[in-house]
This record gives sequence, structure tokens and C-alpha cells, in this order.
Amino acid sequence: MLRNKPRKANIATLPFRIRNNFRRLPNRFLLSDNDDNEKMVQKDFEDDNISGEEYNEYGDGDDDLEQRSDDDHIEQRSDNGDDLEQRSDDDHIEQRSDNGDDLEQRSDDDHIEQRSDNGDDLEQRSNDDHLEQRSDNDHLEQRNDNDDDLEQRSNNEEGDTNMISTSSENETESDYIMSLESDEEYETMSSDNEERHDSDISEEKLFIDEALAKDKLPSYDGDFAPYFQNLTTAALFCWIYKHNISTNAYEDLVDIIMRPEFNRDHIMAYQLSISDIIWNVLNNPSLLKEMYFGAGVDSKTKSEYWHGTLWAESPLFGQEQLMISGEIYQCGDFVYYYDNERKLGRLRAILLNEENQQYQLRIQKVLDYSDLPGTFKGELRQNRSLSGEVWLQDEPFLTITTSQISEKVAADTLRITEILYKHHTHWRIRDATFSYQHPSEYISIRQPPSPTIPVYKLFLDIYYDDFGTFRNVYHSLGGVYVQFGNMPARQRKLLKNHFVLGFVPFGGNFNEFMLPFISEMKEFEQGKLMEVNGQDAWVIAGLGVVTADLPQGNDMCGVLRHNANKGCRTCTASRESLTNFSQDVPATSRYHHITDDQFKEIFNEPATTRQRRLCTEFGLRTRPSILDRLLRERHLQTPQDVYHATAGKIGRLLKLTCELFSQKGEDEFIKAWKNFEKPKKWSRLPNPISHNASFMMSDYLRLAMIMPFILNSFLETSSLKENESRSILRRIQESRINMAKNVIIACWVYVAKTMRMVFESKFTLDSYDELQKCLEEEMKILPKVFPEFANLPNLHINIHLLVHARTYGTLINTQVGIKEMVHRIFKAMVPRTNCKNVELDLLKRYTTLFAIRHLVDGGADQRLSQPCRGFATMSSNFRNLLTNWYITEDKVSNEQEPEENEEAISSPVDFITNIILKRSLSRQDRENIMKNLPNFKSELLLSFMDIGQKSALIYSQMGWYELATYTMEESDGVFSKVHLHIGDVVTIHEEDSGECYAIIKGIFKYKGNDDKYYAFITIDWFDNINRIHNVLKCPLFRIQTSQDIRWRRIFPISIIDHVQKVHFVYDTKIDLWIKNNYYFTAI
Repeated sequence: MLRNKPRKANIATLPFRIRNNFRRLPNRFLLSDNDDNEKMVQKDFEDDNISGEEYNEYGDGDDDLEQRSDDDHIEQRSDNGDDLEQRSDDDHIEQRSDNGDDLEQRSDDDHIEQRSDNGDDLEQRSNDDHLEQRSDNDHLEQRNDNDDDLEQRSNNEEGDTNMISTSSENETESDYIMSLESDEEYETMSSDNEERHDSDISEEKLFIDEALAKDKLPSYDGDFAPYFQNLTTAALFCWIYKHNISTNAYEDLVDIIMRPEFNRDHIMAYQLSISDIIWNVLNNPSLLKEMYFGAGVDSKTKSEYWHGTLWAESPLFGQEQLMISGEIYQCGDFVYYYDNERKLGRLRAILLNEENQQYQLRIQKVLDYSDLPGTFKGELRQNRSLSGEVWLQDEPFLTITTSQISEKVAADTLRITEILYKHHTHWRIRDATFSYQHPSEYISIRQPPSPTIPVYKLFLDIYYDDFGTFRNVYHSLGGVYVQFGNMPARQRKLLKNHFVLGFVPFGGNFNEFMLPFISEMKEFEQGKLMEVNGQDAWVIAGLGVVTADLPQGNDMCGVLRHNANKGCRTCTASRESLTNFSQDVPATSRYHHITDDQFKEIFNEPATTRQRRLCTEFGLRTRPSILDRLLRERHLQTPQDVYHATAGKIGRLLKLTCELFSQKGEDEFIKAWKNFEKPKKWSRLPNPISHNASFMMSDYLRLAMIMPFILNSFLETSSLKENESRSILRRIQESRINMAKNVIIACWVYVAKTMRMVFESKFTLDSYDELQKCLEEEMKILPKVFPEFANLPNLHINIHLLVHARTYGTLINTQVGIKEMVHRIFKAMVPRTNCKNVELDLLKRYTTLFAIRHLVDGGADQRLSQPCRGFATMSSNFRNLLTNWYITEDKVSNEQEPEENEEAISSPVDFITNIILKRSLSRQDRENIMKNLPNFKSELLLSFMDIGQKSALIYSQMGWYELATYTMEESDGVFSKVHLHIGDVVTIHEEDSGECYAIIKGIFKYKGNDDKYYAFITIDWFDNINRIHNVLKCPLFRIQTSQDIRWRRIFPISIIDHVQKVHFVYDTKIDLWIKNNYYFTAI
């Protein structure tokens, strides 16, 4: 037995600095305990010497942004809390049923969160073990300067073995409290730090977890120097952190908070520097090569941020100017252009055509009086036109070539006061102030210091949401994450490309927490010189979109919560008209410049009662969000999240539907639910009736895909309560009793159809029209059948989703489904951290993983002249350790893999590798398959010819299996592991018919003439009979019979295009297969 004592290893992390951005507030300022218990701050406006003219400089007044009404007139809430979005700050993560079922914590699937009933506090100590009780002057987290950087203690302290600890110099958690009265003071402190080196506030204390200086790096030799001594140390360290193993002591954070000695002013907040994040992303070669920097793209198929209107129009992200015929044209200029004749228009955006890579221009029409519809012509407008007034026409916009441009027009020679637009096919005119300002009107950027220097414009996506840290104790952290919209969608969906900015402490203030981020972003908005890949580059970064759930999204817009009378952050519709799809949206929308004026009016009102009245009238808080200090259109760039909203609608519809069932209907539903064949790759769904509260949001989406088919299989009039059926018939004004069940199924059909369109990954111009149609149909039928949907905020956002889709290319670009998964990752780490200071421990773990990921991707350490050879040349076995790390996407199935077949299977194509066949079939199963293959030998010969072997087969060795796995390189270069099972539905591209569908009946290997085994499949085709199901609105198919020999059945495994891309449901009533048009991959 080896008894060598393990040694500590000093890990030199890359320079990811964890910043302490806490600042003490004056005693007269109050911080809200949580989002639901806001208090109006009692503030003397005269003492602060802030006038109305100084409002813009003052911003939102850090400490007053969360001021709220004591009697809760501003934030009205409903009592029933039915909406999935109208709940506690945990928003689905901490929701539980009465028996303790957590929406995010289920058996079998979520082992990471499960604990025994008597073991919820794994580290509860006896009453004598009060190590944390200290005097009022003691600090909760006092440590010496030698404390390990990642909170790991030695094996002697905790009794664990084989642990690798890390240390960092100058790590202190002192009682450093920043007392800044504004972010301007924060910036001044940072800039004057060297001059005030004797001050108590210094850069050394600002960053409490900096990387080691070059002269302090460990003096290791070897391929992994200076980070690790050798491969063994590096591999064990990665293994430990992969599985979140920690030796830190567990402390009950709630007990600490409840102690009378506890002082909330001593709580510190920690944040990573956005400058560091940007530097490391741009200097990561694996990421930089995937990122897009350039003009907005004119594409027939829209899937990325740069396909949307915001990217193309904003100088922060797209191309702001272009030289045409020796003259510079900028976005926002008014121009003359030729379109059969010389016309006037406004240059909205400079685009790059995706097909020919030529520049194109998006033009908004400007109309003369003669171009107006006859109903708007009159003497008054005619007289105004004589003095130079013209009219803007709203969408659709024109796209022209650069050769069609004639000349620029001076903007001061034009007068525009009205905009012509269409509302439900009718022309209308509105005041020009009721329109989103073009970004060029409020954004101006500096040009790079040299015309030859490379320019990188970054589109930042900020996500903020609370997540519960403990199972049975209410304690939440506010996770703030950053994504880069410059990455394509396939990269943004990877967990490793969600970058952590920090965690807002429990009871902390979001606006105060974001002050350092705002300060840094103001520099990036104007342009900043950075070193990228060894050369100077001009980096511009802007806040492109803010994503959050419904309540917190309103907070970051400065709008009251969604239960207020005007609680929509995109429009001013009253609570009584939320689901009125006929409302004039452009006339009722919120606009940044108008909201600014309303905030000023509220701010300048000295009387508190009058302030509250104005807040209620406008639907606004007393102060704007701190994010409004950045250059953005607050209402357009904080879109509603379709992930939360759609799950909320489905959850409510499920609850209402189950309440309609009679006892017989419940029994029939449970039977149909259990017998329904769900897609194999889905995790097990809870019982919709008895375990409704255990559904996660992704479960609701999956339920909606199959619910119409389940209801259609059993639902009869007798399955419903008689009084409920008659109530529905009265509401829909029908007398036929069987219409009640039909309209219930129709509700689920419309919801599923709309959901499928909302989560579409690619849009065309026709897709936008179809989306609008689906949203309108859903909004009409749900309140009609179920009055509980009337004026529901989750349903109201249907009115705004089309605008969001056009702004950002698609709706899934701004949905937070994958971002919610990041919450679960950090939540799983909490029990293994030092729970006294969760935020700091989580950030240290993250920065360590981030540093190693940076090295694995080929990134350089700016402190060293040479890259680390070990990570660049490490073996494939070591790389496999990182493939299913939490910072990467793992596409491998969780099923336990059986023994592999002995003989290697050869692949006939380059994009398929590592073919493995598993689970041999019994002799009886093999014979049953062969009975349905009358032309086995001739079709097998054709399959060998498909892979390039055209001679007659000389071998007969073969073997049959139940499943197969292989690795496939997709068209975008991403590798994924594919699992094939007998019974799976696959997609096959056929030259004549296009996309076709088949079901796998058998998987076998056969020995070719080159002495190599190849994998083949036998299939039965689905035959489209060109009929649509009357109720489900899905196409009907007939399966190929054994006597049908029109189509070949045996193919090489490489013929498969997609596995489980589609879902078919067998209908026993009509003996046909129904293609589920509502099936898609939710996340």
C-alpha cells in the first residue's frame, strides 16, 4: 500500500480578476430585502442638490432605483399566483409542491440536488460547534493571507486524501468597504489609484483574487509548466474539479444571517471584470475564428443576431458608414435613390448580401403629399407640405444596391412630424414621436486611431435571474451572465460559452452590483485599444440585449411588475386589454425617449404621494434601471422571454384541462398517458395530474408536443364534467355537445403549433407571416374557451413577439432555456462549497475552469512568452476528460453502454467514425426480420455498391444487433454522438422526393470483399397519403407493408440524415400514422 503523503500544488491561474464591488450605503438609504418587498426610500431631494436639468448626469441614483411604494400601490399583485411567471424570485427553480417536489429537483434525473429527509443539512454541527460566533467587530470570513485561492484546505485539516490545493498571494478578505456615491466616483478612484497609493482604497484591495505575478509563478519544469508539475497533477486536478470535489467546511448560511451580531453592511459582492472576459475571449483562437464581426447580413434564411434589424442599424454592432462614389453615407442619413424614378428615403442600414458578398442598402420610404392615401389628404397637410414637410412610411422597407443611390439630403431641410403605417390592412397616421429612434440618433462612436487597425465590435447579451442555493431554506443568489452575440447559434448554445459576470448576494441590490460593469462598458462603447493575438486592435462593445424572466425583465426596464395596471415593459396597454389583439401597437408602445421624459416628471415631483400617482399612471418605477446609463433602447432591447412565457401558458392550460375531467376521464387520461409512446431520447415525464408541480419548464414544452395526440386518443363527452362542458359550449356559442371535446383539443393544437413556430431556429419572410398568424389564433381561442386566460401577461406578449423576432433574427436567440441550465450547474456546486461565502467560492471555481479551458483552446497566457506545450499536445485520452466537463456541451447519451462487438466496423464515409454495434438479437428476432426481406441479397448488393464495392459478395458472415452508436461530424464542424435503436424514426434525403421518413426494423453488420465489416440498416418507409387529420391538423402516413416491394429496404448506415428529428404517432382508430408537426428539440 502506498502511504506517500500528498503534496500541495500551487496553481497559477490566468489573470481573471475577481473584483470586490461592494460599497457602503448611507444610513438613510434602504436596500430592498428582495424583489417582492420593495420599500420607498425616504430621500430629501433638496439635500442631494439634484435639479431636473441634472437628471441625465445623475442617472438612476444608485440607491433609489429600487424605491417602491409602502402600500404597494405601484406594484399590484394578484392573490392566486396561477401564472408560472407570477411567483417568487426563484422562478421555477425553487417552486415545490406540498410534498416537497421541486420544479427543478426530480427523482432519477436530478440526483445532484437530492438529499435524504433527515440529511438536508449535510454539515449540521452540534450546539457546541459554534466556530462562527464572533464579536460585532469580527468578520464572517476572516482569513490569513495564506488562505488557499480556491478555498481548498489541506488534507490534514479535513481528513480527505488525494486533494490538490491551490494558493494565491495577497488574498485577503478584509473589511474593505467602498464608499462611493456614484459610478463617477468609482471611475475616479480607479483612474487616480496610483496617485493615492497611501489611501485605504487601492487597486490591490479592489481585486481580491488576482492571478500570481510572473515572478511569483511556481518554478516547475515540464510540459505543463508553470501550472502543474506533471501530467499526473494536471489530470487529478481536472478530475477533482470536474466532479466538484471539495474539502471546504459547510456552514449554515441562514444561521449566520439570523444571528443578532450579523451586519449586512459587512456583506461583500464579487464580480469578474468584463474587460478581462473580453480580452480572454478575443485571445482565444478557438472562439475568435468562430465569431462574426461585420455589417448586418441580408439573408433569405435568418438565424443569427446579425440577421436582425438591430445589428444592422446600430453603429455599435454593424457597419455605420460606407463610401459610395467618393461620398461617405452613414446609417440614418436621408438620401435620394432611384427606383424607376428618383425618390426620397432614409438609409436605415448597410447590409452585406449573403450570396454575392456585395453591399446593399435598406431604405425607409419618405413620402410627399402626393404619395399619401386619399383619406389623409387635406388642406392642412397640403399647406404643411409646401413648407417642406414630408412623411415617413413604416415597414416594409426597401433593399436596394449601392448603384441606385443618387445623393445625400441635408436633414435640416426636411420636416417630419407624422408616420404612415398599416394597422390590420388599413392605413393610419401617428405622431412621429411614437416611433423607435434610429440608433444613429443616440449613438456616436469614436473612429479607431489608425485606419489599418483591426476593429472588433462586440454584441453583449446580459442574462440575470435568481436561483435558490439550498433545497429547504429560502436563500437565493442573482446570477449575472454574459454571452457574445458575435458567436453563431451553435456556439452560443454551448454551456462553456456562457460567461459569468458575478452573483448578486442574497438581499443585494442589482443596480449597485452592476456599477463596475457600467463603468467599464462606457469605455467600450466609445472604443478601447486592446491587444488581440499580439497586435493592437480597436474594440467596441455594446449592450445588445438583456434577457430575463417576466418580473426581473420589467425591473431592468424601470417598469412596474406585470400585475400593475400598466405592467408590460413593451407597451402601455392596461390590464383589462392585455389580450386584445386588435390594439394599435405602434400607438401604444413604450419608447425610450418618451419614458425618459416620464422619469424626469416623476423625479422632479417633490411630493411622495404625487410620485406614486405618476408611477401608477405611467406604469414606471421611481427611477430608471442602472442599465439605462448605457447606449440602448430599453424597451426594444429587453424582449420578453418566450421560454418562461410559453411554459407558463402550457402549465396553466394543463391545470385547467385536468380540472375538466370527470373521474372516468382522469382514469382514461392516465391510461392513455402511460401507453403513449414518447420519444426515446426524452427523460421520464411526471404524471400530469398527480405531479403537476414537479414539471420543469422543458417538461411543459415536451408535454405540449404530445398532448393533442393523447387527448385525441381517448377524449369523449363522457370524459368531461357535464357542467364544465355546458359552460364551454355557452362561451363558444355552440349547441352540439361533442364540440366541447373538439375545442379542448383545438386549444392544445393551437398552443403546440404556436410553440413550434416560436422556437423555430430559422426564419424566412414567409415564416414571420406564419408566426404572426399563429400568435393571433392562439390569443383568440384560449380566452374564449378558458376565461382564466383573459388578460394574462404570458399571453399578452404574443402581440410583441413578431417585433422581437425581426429585431434579433429569431426568437430563440433571446430565449433563456440553456441559460437556466447554467443555474443548475452552480446550484449543484453550493453544497460542496464554503457556504458562508458562496459567491466568492463559486467564482473561484469558475475562474479556475475558465483558465484551463482557455489553455485547452490554445489561448496564450499574457504573462508568459511561450504557450504551454502540455495542453497543446496532450493525448486524446486526456482530452476525453474535458469533453463532458460542465463547460462543454455533452451530446453523449446517459445510458449505460454494454459490451462492444469484437470486430471493428468500417465507415464508408469520412464524416462518420467510431461505429459500434451493441446487444445481439436473439435467433427468433433475426428470423422475424428476415421474413420481411424477400429481396435481401439483391438489396444488400445494391447497398455495397452505394459504398463503392461493385463486385459480387464472396462472404456471408453477418450479425444482427439492437442498437448502434457512431460519431458524426455535422456540417458546421460540430461532432455529435448518434444513437440508433430498432424502432427509431429516421430522416433520409431522397433525390426525387426530398426529405423522407422511415422506421428502423433491424441493424446488422456484413463482411465485405475487402475483409472489413460494414454496418447496414433495414427500414420500413412511411408513405404520405396526402391527407390531413381533421382535428390535429397533421399529415397522415401509411407504413410500408411486407408485401410492398416498391421501395428498397436495406441501406448503409451512412444514408441516415437525422435520427429522431421527427415523431410519428400511431392512431388505432384509423389505422394510420400521424406525423407530429409540433415536435422539436426544446433546448
